[in-house]
Amino acid sequence: MQTEIFQSLKYCRTLPSIPVLAIQILSLCQDPKADSKKMAALISHDPAFSAKLLSLANSGFYARIQHQVTSLTQGVTLLGREAVAVLAFSFSLYRNLRGGEFGAFDHQRFWRRSILASIAGRALAKHTSFENYEEVFLGALLQDIGMLALSVVSPDLYPKVIAEAAHCHPRLQALEIEQFGADHAEVGAWLAKEWQLPEVYQKAISGSHQYPGGELSCLQAECVKYVALSGVFADIWCWSDTEKAVCEAMAAITALLDEDANLLNPILTEIVENIPLISALFEIDLGAPVEVQQTFEQAQKILLSESVVEC
Repeated sequence: MQTEIFQSLKYCRTLPSIPVLAIQILSLCQDPKADSKKMAALISHDPAFSAKLLSLANSGFYARIQHQVTSLTQGVTLLGREAVAVLAFSFSLYRNLRGGEFGAFDHQRFWRRSILASIAGRALAKHTSFENYEEVFLGALLQDIGMLALSVVSPDLYPKVIAEAAHCHPRLQALEIEQFGADHAEVGAWLAKEWQLPEVYQKAISGSHQYPGGELSCLQAECVKYVALSGVFADIWCWSDTEKAVCEAMAAITALLDEDANLLNPILTEIVENIPLISALFEIDLGAPVEVQQTFEQAQKILLSESVVEC
């Protein structure tokens, strides 16, 4: 069964693809000889992202500035090449794939959880002093990309599988393996390899729902942990049962990072603060401000309640 699904994926002509410019920017980031001016020149070929980059540079998302950033070179210098590469890749990927035909697949829900996970993963990494938090941002965004691939090769069956899982990821994985012989994490890792993405992203995707442990390098292992946690934190805003989602987040951060539950509140605070900025970048509705704030306040109350101790 597993061979069949990967054969179907291999010969599928409508499989998601990555924009050439996104690949070029990501590759340029890995070139030690490339400077901010060269990257700015490449980004200038995408006017839409260029405008987004300048807006983000002036927003204080990455650094507090005293003077307005008016050029792409200034923006790249301020944000850093890696951050710019990740943002450009993420923006291009989302713009390229959000309008695809995926049958009954809930495209809006998929991207909302993926982008919330990227925000959560970055916040988690920053608050626990993991330096490669930009890798976590992109890894978290990509972690469920296999769901898009499955929706393309099985447009009639896959939405039914998702509906039966009731948006519960562990249940979804079990049903995917039952129906296709592989889950969306395996499919996503295969797709990332086909796209020739750096190995760290392949590993982050494959381990996003079942942490692989000792087979990774130290940096890869840390990145995979944060990506695995990111989806759990995103579910605080995606699940209808907020209390259960908060409990899951508490259990996960203790199990994977051995961190105290007190860390949750500042992480959730940063997530809420960054939702409007990233929502504007991707031009996606991540939730009405009032609803986002209400969920945050509810999560805070749960953290302070006795129910947390019983999770």
